[in-house]
Amino acid sequence: MTTSLFRLPSVRALRLFLAALGLSLLALAGSAAAQTANLSGVAGSAGSDTEAPDPSLDDLIKILETDETRKKLVESLKAAAYRAPGTEAAGEAAAEEKPAEIVRSLPGRVAEYTQVVIEAIVESAALIPQGFMQALDMLEGARSIDVPNILTAILPVAMVALVVFVILFLGRQVDRTIFRRIAESAEDAGPLKKLGYLVLSTLVELVVVALSWACGYLVATIYSGVRPIFSQALFLNAFLVIETIKVALSAFVAPNFPRLRLTPFSNRQASYWFFWISRQISIIGYTFLFVAPIVQSSSSYAAAEAIRLIVAFGMTCLTVGLILKNRGVVRERLKRAKKHGDKSFRAHVHAFLGQIWWVLAILAVLSLFGVWLRSPDDGMRFVAVASGKTIAAMALGGLLVSVLSRMITHGVTIPQEIKYRLPLLERRLNGMVPKILTVISVVVVICVLAITFDSWGISDFGAWFDSSVGQDIVGGFLGALLIVVIAAAIYLAVSSWIEYRLNPNYGRVATARERTLLSLFRNAFTITLILVISMLVLSQIGIDIAPLLAGAGVVGLAIGFGAQKLVQDIITGAFIQIQNAMNEGDVVEVNGVSGVVEQLTVRSVGLRTLDGTWYLIPFSSVDQVANYSKDFAYYVADIGVAYRENVDDVKTMMLDAFEELKKTNVGGDLISEFDMWGVNELGDSAVVVRGRVMTKPGTQWAVGRAYREIVKRMADERGIEIPFPHMTVWFGEDRAGKAPPIRVANEAGEAASPMIEGDGEETRRHQDHDLTRHGSVEASGRPIPPGQGDIDTAGEGRG
Repeated sequence: MTTSLFRLPSVRALRLFLAALGLSLLALAGSAAAQTANLSGVAGSAGSDTEAPDPSLDDLIKILETDETRKKLVESLKAAAYRAPGTEAAGEAAAEEKPAEIVRSLPGRVAEYTQVVIEAIVESAALIPQGFMQALDMLEGARSIDVPNILTAILPVAMVALVVFVILFLGRQVDRTIFRRIAESAEDAGPLKKLGYLVLSTLVELVVVALSWACGYLVATIYSGVRPIFSQALFLNAFLVIETIKVALSAFVAPNFPRLRLTPFSNRQASYWFFWISRQISIIGYTFLFVAPIVQSSSSYAAAEAIRLIVAFGMTCLTVGLILKNRGVVRERLKRAKKHGDKSFRAHVHAFLGQIWWVLAILAVLSLFGVWLRSPDDGMRFVAVASGKTIAAMALGGLLVSVLSRMITHGVTIPQEIKYRLPLLERRLNGMVPKILTVISVVVVICVLAITFDSWGISDFGAWFDSSVGQDIVGGFLGALLIVVIAAAIYLAVSSWIEYRLNPNYGRVATARERTLLSLFRNAFTITLILVISMLVLSQIGIDIAPLLAGAGVVGLAIGFGAQKLVQDIITGAFIQIQNAMNEGDVVEVNGVSGVVEQLTVRSVGLRTLDGTWYLIPFSSVDQVANYSKDFAYYVADIGVAYRENVDDVKTMMLDAFEELKKTNVGGDLISEFDMWGVNELGDSAVVVRGRVMTKPGTQWAVGRAYREIVKRMADERGIEIPFPHMTVWFGEDRAGKAPPIRVANEAGEAASPMIEGDGEETRRHQDHDLTRHGSVEASGRPIPPGQGDIDTAGEGRG
């Protein structure tokens, strides 16, 4: 059986609702209808001859008055009671075959509902004059008001009311001090803690109200001797209901203590709306719960109805006036986000509502009053209960949404110690928690709308929730939400653990291999988690994932053929990682590009070169990998000298330079002694003497720069010539075989070559630099990649 979420209201209900668009506001009343029903017996016993007419009895009397209509009624009853023989079983069989409910499509339900609404609007136009006439008839009851009897009934309430309000006033003076201390404690508190303080202050105010009511009850009991009389009981009940509602309103807007306020009201707005709404609650509440029942018992039912109509109409006019007076203020507040540049859908919706809110509010007020006016007893009870549920749902939902909004704005703050251990945890939390809270806010809004629609009979979410379809949908949604929350917690836990392992300030410092594997594991884990959670969520909301898995296999096969490069990237990258060819932070050469490995995934490697250029190289294009940071390295020293120099002197100079090198800041990077190889090449203009030394990986270039500086200085000191290319200029010769003389003109006034002299400031500026560093690592400890000149210095690629 399919349960419809929305049910069509009856034409009569729509008539009642739409006929009131030309009247005025509903009066908020809690239990006036119940008290009026109880008091009808009291009025009857007092000899009141004014009874509310029953439309069904009037129609029956009119039918029975004439012979013709009475005869038609009898014939109709006989036709309805007669059943032909054998038709009973057939009727039962037909009833069994008939479906329990006609299942209509959504367009069909919309069309049917639209038809009913249009019909109700057309027929309601004729009910507006009837509503005015009924209001005039109700006002006629004011003539039967018996003022002396009313004063006699109210007089015993005076002492009780005085005691109640005096105790209430004194209690509120006392609880102001308590509220002030609570507000001071809540000034720097978070949203949840502030909500706790607000609940505590509300309980304190409720205690004051209950104490005032108890004192009034005690005085009334002393006055009557046994129990409070009827008028006193009415007043005490009205006082308790009205003040409880006002306490709830005060908790919602917090007009006197802004530091306890969770709703987005300014001080002026909170005080303004609390003043007017609380006055309306008091006037309407005491009228319907106290004054009208007293008038009914002391005068007549018609007099009580006149009192209710006068007060309800006055409150209607006051409410419409407040709406019109504040329509500009509310409009600007709703459009504020859009004016400040917010382009979201929410901002556009608020801006649109800002233009029409006052029209909707006035129509709602007039419609509610019309429902009450058409049926003061049943309509009042329905409106009071529906309004109470709506206000309670909106107040509680608005409070929850406000708390969640403050939590989203405030963000998540973690202790400094945890932040130092896990620097990215707070950012991840502030990226996930607001999204989860936003989803919860949307759920709260949906629940408030469901309660509101149910209260006014527009929908029947209760029956829908009880149905199997509703339970499946709600259960699936809650299960999916729980799965997402658990997945987010797992992701945070794994990411935080990886972050902790990669943090060099805590625990054992991770090696380059560990950093690489942990980064790859985090990427693979994230992708796997997303796929698994997606499948679980789809399965939880009722989608069969078996066809999806089969389809994914087919799609994967097609992608495998169409994206061979991607597959090749992944496979090659997997083998490179298995063979540990490179890790993050290594200095490598891939496809002729030398740099530091900054990013390493399953399909590509990112390199940062010496000049800062970043290269992304897919593994499918990698033919070979040269890793300069693997285990150890060699610096190959090729020193070229002139042909006239003694090779032994050159070897001695190279060994002496190595001994001095061990005393410099790069001495700690040396692993072995200097290995002298001797003459390696007889070049065009130099004799090349080669030696080699083992260094730590990635430091060979800095060792080479430092060593060449020392060799240059020692060669100058020992007179060993380091040759460089020479150019011979030939000026020709004369017939005698002699070269012509070279004439060099030295004209007067010719500028002489400038001399470079360093002043004291320049000397101090050079002293600010560390001239002993040779470009092994940066100041942050990050390795410096070699340039092409570093690699080709020795002529064989390792200098």
